Amino acid sequence: MKQIIHAVHIHAAPSAVYRALTTETGVTGWWTRKAAVEEREGGIIRFTFGGDFHPQMKQTKLEPGRRVEWLCVAGHPNWQENRFIFALEERKGETFLIFSQDYARELSDEVYGTYNFNWGFYLNSLKLLCEQGAGTPFTPPA
Repeated sequence: MKQIIHAVHIHAAPSAVYRALTTETGVTGWWTRKAAVEEREGGIIRFTFGGDFHPQMKQTKLEPGRRVEWLCVAGHPNWQENRFIFALEERKGETFLIFSQDYARELSDEVYGTYNFNWGFYLNSLKLLCEQGAGTPFTPPA
């Protein structure tokens, strides 16, 4: 199975990045403007995008300031049972983030490439949110 990996240096403390990954205010500031978040380990995050892409992630592991893990439990079939890991490392008061998405099924290179590109865009949005106070999240159609 393929895996997407991104490494990002964020000029913000790991606690700020952690909040951006685990709270409704956080995820709506960088990934999509519409999400419902159960802010606890085992809680579900329901993301709203467009078309048939509305993943639901179970927060399977939460280590404040260190690690966030999601498991896709509903939504788009390409992401069903995929695991998402945000590993946060403190470096001189800032954050080094390693993100990975482990796929549960094989997809075409075109699909992987599209998801990889999109993750790069949205991880930069996370970086902007944490560093400057405003990301570039998706705005779902009304």
